[in-house]
Amino acid sequence: MVKTKNPDGHAFAVGGHRGLGCTDHDFYQSRRAIADLPVENTAESVKAAFAAGADYVEIDAVMSADGEVFTLHNVVSADHFFGAAPAGALNTLPFAEILKFKTGRHAHGRIAPLSETLALIAEVSPRTLPWDVNIEIKGVQGAGQPLEANDFIKRIASAVQASPVPPARVLFSSFALHNIIAMSHVLPDAQYGMLFGEKAEPSPIYADRREDFTCRYQPYSPAALEGVLQAWRDKAAQGVALSYVHPEFVTLTPDSIMMAQAQGLGINSWALFEEMTPARKAAYTRLAEICEAEGVPFTVITDYIDAFR
Repeated sequence: MVKTKNPDGHAFAVGGHRGLGCTDHDFYQSRRAIADLPVENTAESVKAAFAAGADYVEIDAVMSADGEVFTLHNVVSADHFFGAAPAGALNTLPFAEILKFKTGRHAHGRIAPLSETLALIAEVSPRTLPWDVNIEIKGVQGAGQPLEANDFIKRIASAVQASPVPPARVLFSSFALHNIIAMSHVLPDAQYGMLFGEKAEPSPIYADRREDFTCRYQPYSPAALEGVLQAWRDKAAQGVALSYVHPEFVTLTPDSIMMAQAQGLGINSWALFEEMTPARKAAYTRLAEICEAEGVPFTVITDYIDAFR
């Protein structure tokens, strides 16, 4: 198990979701003054997250048609461009074409290569944890496409290897177990976590791998966790550990915390459409108390770094 401690010595840490937070989704329009916030997955968002007290940042990695890996939540143009926009899925376009457009509701977000984002993280990370960045291997997930038949995984690995953030200080995650298994063979010194969905049933991620267990959104359940761990034992690089589970907040209960504890895993929770209400803050506090009492490292990928800090 990877041990985490925040600056106060507790087994709890705060991660910035896509940097400072998800500022583009319709959900946020009535809840946050997004015009004053940096656009998600940008250099400004990463800097703001660490300035707000984040222990690490969670970012997403996708790839253009000409092989440039860059930091953005997915390849669906309509999810990020709200005025002038690239024509087509971003993985079908050269990076130079994508760079002509700005992301975010107010069109002031500059897309950055993963290499540039990692260089910034190395500069501003407080190094309070065993990792500086959680890279979600996103690719074409959510775009209704087949699994990438290219060198996407190797190009992410190359960007990390060439960066000032060493592989050992990167936590890779994905909803597709296939992706982190593949990365374990390329970067065995990195750290790994499995993302779980909020729904009770599994569902396909890629158009051509509908029945492949390693290419499905999995619920955070005992059966799914055991399947993930068995596939990891069978297919991941020898000696590489799966250290974390990344369940959605609503699926966390005392019982599901103990499910991770029994397997020697930490919990790196994320929240769907997060809104920091008093009830939610109280629920997180209770979960943190349980994790600390049971010796389970607990981190939260959040849009509300200041509230947690």
